[in-house]
Amino acid sequence: MLLKRPLCMFCGLFMAGILLADILKAQMFLSLAATGFMLQVILFNKLGKKAGLLFLCLLFFCGGGLLLIKSENKYLLELEEYYGKQISLEGYIDSEVETFPDRLRFVFRADRFGLSSERTGNIDAKLIVNIYGLEGSASAVYKKISYRTRLSLRAVLDRPKGAVNPGGFNYQRYLATVGVSGTINILNGRDMEVMGSEPGGMLYRLGFKIKNKVLGIVEKSLDENQAGLLAGMIIGYKDGLGENASEAFRQAGLTHIMVASGMNVAFIILPLMYLFKKIHLGNKAAGLIVIPVLLLFVFVAGFSASVVRAVIMGIIILAGKILMRETDIYTSISAAALILLFINPYTIYDIGFQLSFSATLALVLFYPGIKKAVTLRNMPGILEDTLAATLAAQIGTVPVTLYYFNSLSIISIITNLLVVPLVQIITITGFVMVFAGLVNIQLAVLIGNINNTFLSFVLFVAETSAKLPFASLMLPTPPGWLLFTYYAAVLYIFKGREKLKGKKAFRWAVKASAALSLLLLLAGTVLPKPLTITFLDVGQGDGAFIRTARGTTVLIDGGGRDAGSKSAFDIGEAVVVPYILDQGTRSIDLVIASHGHLDHTEGLEAVLRNIRVGRVVLPDTDGNGFEAIKDICLRKGIRFELCKKGDSIRLDRDTRMEVLNPLAFSEDSLSQQSLNNSSLMLKLIYKNIKVLFTGDSEMPVEERLLDAGTEVAADLLKVGHHGSVTSSGEPFIDRVSPRYAVVSAGEHNKFGHPSQFVLDRFEQRDIKLYRTDECGAVTAKSYGVDIKISTMLP
Repeated sequence: MLLKRPLCMFCGLFMAGILLADILKAQMFLSLAATGFMLQVILFNKLGKKAGLLFLCLLFFCGGGLLLIKSENKYLLELEEYYGKQISLEGYIDSEVETFPDRLRFVFRADRFGLSSERTGNIDAKLIVNIYGLEGSASAVYKKISYRTRLSLRAVLDRPKGAVNPGGFNYQRYLATVGVSGTINILNGRDMEVMGSEPGGMLYRLGFKIKNKVLGIVEKSLDENQAGLLAGMIIGYKDGLGENASEAFRQAGLTHIMVASGMNVAFIILPLMYLFKKIHLGNKAAGLIVIPVLLLFVFVAGFSASVVRAVIMGIIILAGKILMRETDIYTSISAAALILLFINPYTIYDIGFQLSFSATLALVLFYPGIKKAVTLRNMPGILEDTLAATLAAQIGTVPVTLYYFNSLSIISIITNLLVVPLVQIITITGFVMVFAGLVNIQLAVLIGNINNTFLSFVLFVAETSAKLPFASLMLPTPPGWLLFTYYAAVLYIFKGREKLKGKKAFRWAVKASAALSLLLLLAGTVLPKPLTITFLDVGQGDGAFIRTARGTTVLIDGGGRDAGSKSAFDIGEAVVVPYILDQGTRSIDLVIASHGHLDHTEGLEAVLRNIRVGRVVLPDTDGNGFEAIKDICLRKGIRFELCKKGDSIRLDRDTRMEVLNPLAFSEDSLSQQSLNNSSLMLKLIYKNIKVLFTGDSEMPVEERLLDAGTEVAADLLKVGHHGSVTSSGEPFIDRVSPRYAVVSAGEHNKFGHPSQFVLDRFEQRDIKLYRTDECGAVTAKSYGVDIKISTMLP
């Protein structure tokens, strides 16, 4: 197959080059590429007729890697020396201006920059700009800006953060997929000056104008939620549906209908080609007219991966008609992927790209076989097609959705059977409604009333099915080897079983793979594992995940909001639960809440709701701050217990925790006066290694421990109260005498944590200190003799 379709092979090699260059980094990949070309030259005569093909394979492989290295320099490294510095920029707005309640946001294309008000150099970089302070005199200036407005900006250039927790969202890489190198926040209108308008951008202007016109007609013709759904279906507009509705579609397995894709492209091509055929316009002329229309649709739909893929494939099919040549679907898919990756190789990490191509390939590969298998005598053809297409697409996309979202919809087949047959009607009616609205908005409203019924049914199915018990399952992140095995098995079942049946080489390969798998399994069982402690970056809060050498899992605190915060962000749902699932587990043996402040406990609520928990440990207090946790425990039948000084928590044969604080609540005046001083202070002991977890304990607790002669010495110290000046007294640090210390604090937090006084105390004692606000998550590993520390950010 690959030799008959060389572009498919070249596309695979191009992708492999991108991925390997990202893993090996520039110097090692360049050395590998040079070695490959040297071997090609040395063996040229011996390779014979295969030399040309092998050279092209090497060229595509190295080309993918070199393009990734070039893009890395452009998007990630070009502005390296300017991050964190006040800079002056000139350039123009390269996107629509998005309006939020507290700010404006747009993409800014900078072409001049400098470290002062003087313009000192040329540059070509895209930045995300957020403008705050929309009220007052500055608001008049803000109203003047739009696409291609030329601006002069003065601000600090912020570095986009990579993944701050293992398996977490990599914001820097996400911005690289859209060609953005950094972010800027404008807090004062005086730091921005309008300089006129940048010429050009006619296609974008036209695309924005058409999109906004379509949105206007849709919003006037339909109810709010129905309008949001239709806007997503016909032009890929993502902001029309609320967060709750979007989550319902995800759980119902209907996310794919909320976005523009190949179906929309088909609804553009087929009617136009039919119309041109009726007026006796030839295929060449018709194709040459339709291709620009498809390109314009890309600008209207905002360059989403699914739309660009479908448009490229549509153009290839039309080009085949123009040239009177048959097009190959696999070659078309490969060409679309190569074009997208050539424009920006970081697109390979775009989830939309991965879902779109995995679904398309799965439909091409598996739909025919599944269609034969599901054909039933009394089932309508449209339901057979829907069922086969749904199953095929699910086979391709389930591993991707599990890997990124840890969610598996188990009712998606039923919901798709109910909804998908209506999608074509809704989409066609939607396009008719929009065209009618260009003539008469009342006519559009009349057509909208008809479509409103279908859209309401889709919303009803999504929202009702999402409420069903076990509508979707939350599952651990599958490891890479399991994903590879899954796809290999599926390809074998659907495409390779007959071709490989009885082949000796294949039987040997299967036996070798089984033997290797067994060997790796035995090695994983026999080889010792380390104690692993990960201090998570949960912002201005605490959270630490522990896995003992024998596999016991513990979570100490889960982060959360500050008291009085109006933010709707749930650190437990967004960070802690996904992290636990990324560790390959859906259960935690022990959850510990150090004390009752929200920045330690709120994230634990999501954990208790979504993860199987063996038991919960709380400090011996009056229960203040633990009401929500206790309520969840009672509803789910999770056992909880109170601990005080002198108690011991056995984790496994080699690992235990000693409780150093608080005292029994009735006897503990410090705990009665302050929630911080009611914190569980725990000393984890594993063979010769000791780690001290202090919660938010303050100096009075530290002094009481020292006066009582409590043994607090440890190799690693979790610094108390986020590095506040109220904790980590010098006598306490001296008695603990750690080699390493970790501060858990939020970036630019309003409390000023960690205090410079505290930082100085550790530096004066040559104690290596790590901060989650600077390093991201901090991971400590130990086999019981020494500790090795690693961080997510350099």
